[in-house]
Amino acid sequence: MSLAAIERLPIELLQPIFASSGYNLALVQASHVLGTRLSSEYVFNNTCNYYLTELCDDYAVRSAAQSAIFASKWMTWSFFKSWIIGTYESNGCLCGSNLDEGCFDAQWPPNFEEATSMVFSRSHLPRLAFVRCRIPKKLLSAPWTSEKVRFLRFLLWVTSMTVDWRDPEMYQLAKEGRRQAFLENNLEAVELFNNNRRLGKPPTLETVRFAVTQANCNRSIIYDTLRSTYRWSSSRETWNNEDLYQWCDERIWNNDIKGVWLRGMLEALNHGELGTYDKTKERDILFDRIVGGAAEAYGNKFDDALIINELPWNKVSFVSPRVCCISSYATTLVFLLVSKKIYSIIFALGRCRC
Repeated sequence: MSLAAIERLPIELLQPIFASSGYNLALVQASHVLGTRLSSEYVFNNTCNYYLTELCDDYAVRSAAQSAIFASKWMTWSFFKSWIIGTYESNGCLCGSNLDEGCFDAQWPPNFEEATSMVFSRSHLPRLAFVRCRIPKKLLSAPWTSEKVRFLRFLLWVTSMTVDWRDPEMYQLAKEGRRQAFLENNLEAVELFNNNRRLGKPPTLETVRFAVTQANCNRSIIYDTLRSTYRWSSSRETWNNEDLYQWCDERIWNNDIKGVWLRGMLEALNHGELGTYDKTKERDILFDRIVGGAAEAYGNKFDDALIINELPWNKVSFVSPRVCCISSYATTLVFLLVSKKIYSIIFALGRCRC
């Protein structure tokens, strides 16, 4: 098949045409030849500059393009880090401003290893907070490499990207990705699913049962899953689970210390008197007070270390049945229709999920 006239143009003309089209991704998606010829770091960087900053002012077009960009094969963790450095280094902060322009708490260099250590607030948001599109399939499925976990964690912390839960395929993919994180005993991946509500519902005792009976009862994962289950549970939650207690009794009969350890955790939750604790404290603090002793018990009899990470995703205070205080840096976009144009106001919102 002969090439179309535009496909035969030299790259020196193709690149300006692509730029003049507003970096219209339909152009490269419609032709494999054009897609290949426009596959260069120069084009990729300019495309990101246009759609991942405020240069494109059409929200619908921008959101669709952002989803396509993050789903692209060339959008790797390595490339994304390189683009961020090249885009924001001159200002010295992910907010995109320097001290003279109002930046008062510079977050630089970016902490790509532990993104949640970077501090943002409603008055000091990362510029990428306005990126509101879909998390790609490649970041929701196993295997859970350290690179994939860091990429996903960074996007969840500095952008407003979400899973397209209306898509049955994406729903199943995220569900299976979560299951595989447990089966791989990948604590960091499990922590993302357990503690960030954009990746699905909070864990339940059924999740704990799966982690215990199907995923080798990794102590660190069990602790985090129980903590998250407790965080989002009601004050009337019961911790009696017949399957879990049966598993514990079987392991105790076989002299498996994991059975003793887990039963101690469950008993502590069952008999912990919440009334004796300060209910204005965050739920994680209450959980630690109730199960802390049981969690640390028998430590010298295990081959693995108990890892307990303090996670800043969601902090819930047990104040009243109808009021919960959640401080989170999850971002929300509010759109105002002014003079037939949509302007986006980006702010961090503490979400209340009563």
